[in-house]
Amino acid sequence: MSRTPSLLAAALLLLSAGCSRTPDAGPAPHQIHVVGSSAAYPFSTYAAERLMREEPDAIAPLVRAGGSGEGIARFCDGPGRLHPDIVIATRDLTPEEARRCAARGVVRIARVPLGFTAFVIVTARGAPDWAPTRALLTRALTQTAARWSDLDPTLPAAPIRIEGPASDPAIADGLFDLILLPGHGAIRRDGGYSGHGADAELVAQAVAATPGAIGILPYAQAVAHADTLKMLPLDGIMPTPGSIASGHYPASAPLLLIGKASEAPAVPHLPRLLDYYADALAPGGAFAARGLVPLPASALEDAKHRLLSLEGH
Repeated sequence: MSRTPSLLAAALLLLSAGCSRTPDAGPAPHQIHVVGSSAAYPFSTYAAERLMREEPDAIAPLVRAGGSGEGIARFCDGPGRLHPDIVIATRDLTPEEARRCAARGVVRIARVPLGFTAFVIVTARGAPDWAPTRALLTRALTQTAARWSDLDPTLPAAPIRIEGPASDPAIADGLFDLILLPGHGAIRRDGGYSGHGADAELVAQAVAATPGAIGILPYAQAVAHADTLKMLPLDGIMPTPGSIASGHYPASAPLLLIGKASEAPAVPHLPRLLDYYADALAPGGAFAARGLVPLPASALEDAKHRLLSLEGH
């Protein structure tokens, strides 16, 4: 989510300070800016760090994860270096968002599928195994029951403690629509649910440190924390690459890279960054190792081609 690895964060701070210009030094260079879903954060930071290793003269890309909706809104704010170049989201633009983009001059938009992700339920490794359902989680997240046994007498009389992203629609952006039943109410605010902005690292830490807690994490971050956390089934279905890619797991989602096709070729080092995204997509590649569920072979080569050309429409 929004926690940047320390080395990359240090590079960004140093470069941001070093890029200030005197009035006669010309405009500041274009810093590549990537925004979007917390589910994409491990993949974007990988590509950005590879760019810094292999292109020493490149400015460190700024990678932020604040949710698909928040990222799309900022992406659509306008063209030019003051606005994000890429948003990686768990959904496409809505018609209203597309109209807003066009009204602000963002008119040629490329959409490239990267693979699949999911939002998963986790608990601390070593905690008892159990199998929450969407119906149970809907009640736990939208009602005021204090203990799990208040919702189901077969469950322990343990306090309900659920950790996850902020319930702000711009950050959660449809996550609860995947996890919960249709028509669910507002997310509770009485302490049974704790939101942590868009920071998956904080969610993982809170679950690992709180006996009996469960959490909602993107699949890639759950994979990264497999030493301290374990994934639970949802409606009896475990999140696996197969169940996520097929959509059989209830909270599966696509991962799309959305870019400004009219600007990308002219942004310094952005075509090279897109090369690294394309190179990492293959099954068994860098993204799969970080928890991205790959595209089927029939779609993979097309996605690589579209990344390298970033064709818009």
